[in-house]
Amino acid sequence: MKILIIQQKMIGDVLLASIIPKNLKKLYPSSVVFFLCNKHAAPVLKNNPHVDKLIAIEEKKLQHPGSLLKIAYSIKVQKFDLIIDPYAKLGSQFLSLCSGAKQRISYKKNTLPGAYTHQVLFSKKDLSVYGKALDERLNLLKVLAPNFNFEVKPELYLTSEEIKAGKESLNSVNPNRKTIMFGILGSTLNKSMPVSYTIAVINFLTKNYNVNIIFNYLPSQRQLVQEILKSVIPSNKIYPHIFEEDLRNFIKLAYHCDAIIANEGGSVHIAKAFNKPTFTIFSPFIPKSSWGTFENEPQNKSIHLKDIKPELFIEKSKKQLYLERKSLYQELKPAYIIKELQAFMQANSF
Repeated sequence: MKILIIQQKMIGDVLLASIIPKNLKKLYPSSVVFFLCNKHAAPVLKNNPHVDKLIAIEEKKLQHPGSLLKIAYSIKVQKFDLIIDPYAKLGSQFLSLCSGAKQRISYKKNTLPGAYTHQVLFSKKDLSVYGKALDERLNLLKVLAPNFNFEVKPELYLTSEEIKAGKESLNSVNPNRKTIMFGILGSTLNKSMPVSYTIAVINFLTKNYNVNIIFNYLPSQRQLVQEILKSVIPSNKIYPHIFEEDLRNFIKLAYHCDAIIANEGGSVHIAKAFNKPTFTIFSPFIPKSSWGTFENEPQNKSIHLKDIKPELFIEKSKKQLYLERKSLYQELKPAYIIKELQAFMQANSF
């Protein structure tokens, strides 16, 4: 059997979708599994033994009609038997429609006519303790085997050389202290705490805990990060020079950290794949029920404004929450964050 998985967009989306090839190889041991994703997220699938062929494509090519037609043709000539599309946006619908695969599985939503042979309803309630984002992906697989015992945990695969390189990147930190990766900004400013709140949390950590702190952010955010760090109380616990621009190098570094504290995003899911303790700060418009994965595990903790002030969310659509994100984020005061962070640090022996 020849299978194609289409999961475009962000790092977290691709990493969570990696449970699909993992389970397909259990269902169909002799299958050949292709995985199409955006190029910037592809490093999370490197060395993955369940993916036989990784198709990494620049996002702009998936948005350009001419390039999309070429990709569709290259998929059609592969003669796939099965397409699984957790992305289900217009571009991936078109690729599925053109593939010629006998089985094409995605979600129940308004799609191009004939794009899929099976469309799965989105869950209206939590199905497990693992988080809706994982449940929804498993639901696609249940079309193939409703009663199969699926594996839920995404994994990352590093070589011994990569593990060694990651350790060398931390040679300058104090070896007698645990090391925390701090996601100083989210993948966008919409997913980032107010800057003054970020500064307050960093100052709280350096004042109260004997830890090394290194930072994670996008290369395009470097100037803003430098401005933020100018306002942080100077401390020999902070190592601003330790930073990896390349995603694969960041993964190597994360493997050796003792915990991550960050705005919700790909870095948190990477840490969870390594079973690292995680403290996640959610932007008000991001649903915790979907992306707060593995919250059943004691080392993982998160905070969402909805947990503190649920009245601010009554009868508001996701669009409304997005439009009000700045004012809502202001309501998630540092005092609330620090209170939960203290509990996290104590639970994980910091």
